[in-house]
Amino acid sequence: MPLIDFRALRELVAEFDRLSAVAAPRAVSKAIRRRVEDVQYTVCVYTGLRDPHAAMSRARRLLRDRTGSAKT
Repeated sequence: MPLIDFRALRELVAEFDRLSAVAAPRAVSKAIRRRVEDVQYTVCVYTGLRDPHAAMSRARRLLRDRTGSAKT
């Protein structure tokens, strides 16, 4: 498994969530669509997965597990 900068991963997931909220209800500019694709690609690289949906799920799980282990 690659070394992960959890702060950067957390920021990417948060940015993806913000962009998705904007993109979902209406058509958006090419720039926003491109940024969503860039964030998804970067999360794919971070998680070692090719599928963007699977990568986002793994990223969320990694962050959740990291938060949970920090509390114990």
